[in-house]
Amino acid sequence: MNVAIIIAGGSGARMEQDIPKQFINVYDKPVLIYTLERFQNHPLIDAIEVVCIDGWENVLSAYAKQFNITKLKWIIQGGSQGRNP
Repeated sequence: MNVAIIIAGGSGARMEQDIPKQFINVYDKPVLIYTLERFQNHPLIDAIEVVCIDGWENVLSAYAKQFNITKLKWIIQGGSQGRNP
């Protein structure tokens, strides 16, 4: 089984936004969804695991359902931020 592991645990503090950068909408879609769609449509990827910023797991799950990301099998809780400030 080929599993894509996506690290989406950063807080995006330098962007000075209210939400983490991976959840910012670009052309009506969160940035992270563009990445997930690529792996969703890749024939050699069987499953996707995302390390998600703490507290945003349910948001990611809802977006995956909304955008039909069926290969997303695991959402792992990351830290409160991706790196030390």
